[in-house]
Amino acid sequence: MKHKPKILVVDKDENILSAFGNYLRKKNYSMTGVNNVELGLKKIQQRSFHLLITDVRENSEFGKSFISKAKETHDSLRIIAITSYPDKIKEPDLKSCGADYLFVKPLELSRLDEAIKSCLGSASE
Repeated sequence: MKHKPKILVVDKDENILSAFGNYLRKKNYSMTGVNNVELGLKKIQQRSFHLLITDVRENSEFGKSFISKAKETHDSLRIIAITSYPDKIKEPDLKSCGADYLFVKPLELSRLDEAIKSCLGSASE
């Protein structure tokens, strides 16, 4: 591997950011974690990330508009959305905004790993 793929994780919960940090670093990824979408968008504007992993909630700043803005800012950015509200957040809606995957908490790490590898493609080689 020539370089570590850069992953931005956006989630309100500091514990989740910490858990992602530990998990992704063990997988040899470089992770930046932020706890709000405004800071997430600033990070995307300042630095080139290979992947965005974001929490998604209905009627919240963490939603379709954030995913759309992230894609507008960096159109080749791959996005994995995660939610605790599968009855309200639907994958087709998020895909139409630019998300590549939607996962429901609690996460199945093997499926998340597959999605991360798929999104990163040549960035992880």
